[in-house]
Amino acid sequence: MASRIPRVLGYLCWLLLAADTLAQENPPAGITPDNVPAARERAKEIRAAAERRFQSEKADCNTRMIALGCLTAAQERRAASTREAEALQKEAARVEREDRQAKLADKEARRAAKDREEAIGRPQAEANHREKEAQRAAEREQRESDAQARLESQRGKVAAEREAKLRKIEERRKEDAQRAKAAPEAARKRAERERKYAEKAARIEQRKKDYEYKLKAREAEKAAEEARRKAAEAKK
Repeated sequence: MASRIPRVLGYLCWLLLAADTLAQENPPAGITPDNVPAARERAKEIRAAAERRFQSEKADCNTRMIALGCLTAAQERRAASTREAEALQKEAARVEREDRQAKLADKEARRAAKDREEAIGRPQAEANHREKEAQRAAEREQRESDAQARLESQRGKVAAEREAKLRKIEERRKEDAQRAKAAPEAARKRAERERKYAEKAARIEQRKKDYEYKLKAREAEKAAEEARRKAAEAKK
């Protein structure tokens, strides 16, 4: 009977070592990033249960006459459970690490893709902005050119009307001068008309000056407004 005990103990040790080797070669399956906390909690439960079982078996072995083999087997069972818990924790750590690395790689890939998209789209956006600015500048120049043309046209019209009125006044003055030679009364009337015509011409000339003064003031105001607008654009 005593000679069979070492063989039994050796067989038990071999079974425990084989189970440990199998556990290391085949890590726990089914662990995902979502259940990593549950796997770690399971590893703690395995450790705690192994320790409780060992203490119970140890107390039972101490009541036996030959306690050495019983205690060794209990220790090996506790060690196997401990190794199972460690394998579970290692696999949970591996899954968590690979998930973290995968998320980091995905984040880097998305950032690189975004950088590439921005690098591709930036020149086009700048070209579109320059095109719009050039179009606005051309439209602004066209408006200014049209306004200047209208102003010149208005000036020409006023000048033509003024010249026409002055010619009529001069023609009448000449006619009056010719009639004045024929009679003193005609001369007096001519002189009176000339005076009136002169006053009228003076009024026309004054209106011309007033009009030109208003035009110049309007142009100066427009130039000042344009300068303020350009200064505001330059600050943007």
